[in-house]
Amino acid sequence: MRQFGRIATDGYIDLRDPRRVRTPGAWENRAEPMPEDQAIAFLLSHSFPGHRRVVRSLTTAHRRRIRMATWAESVEERMSLVDSVWRAITEPVLPPSGDEAELIQVIHYGDRDYPLYIQGNVTRVIPSGGVPAEVMATVPALDLRTA
Repeated sequence: MRQFGRIATDGYIDLRDPRRVRTPGAWENRAEPMPEDQAIAFLLSHSFPGHRRVVRSLTTAHRRRIRMATWAESVEERMSLVDSVWRAITEPVLPPSGDEAELIQVIHYGDRDYPLYIQGNVTRVIPSGGVPAEVMATVPALDLRTA
């Protein structure tokens, strides 16, 4: 009896089987999620086009994508992965009123704070890497420890 969905000796896959066919090797390319603190630090070390603020915390799938971004062989591939995570956890905000950097949010994680600024046509953390929590003043914040 013929089994459908298997690779025949001639190298072809019989697609008449209604079940999902998994090609060899595609399922093996799975990365472990990056630890959350490292994932947040890596994500926020990038500048992003547009004006956005974080509204959701990272999921396990997001942290896997960030791990894959750290292993990416090209800048385009890394930025594609990082940008997809960024757009999934953020929402647009109004552009800044002037040329000065405008603080829109502070993200608390562990003992670090990451101040998000919008300036020109980008959103970024200034200074990169965050600052100690006790240094930041009261501004709109998202605490990822409890979100």
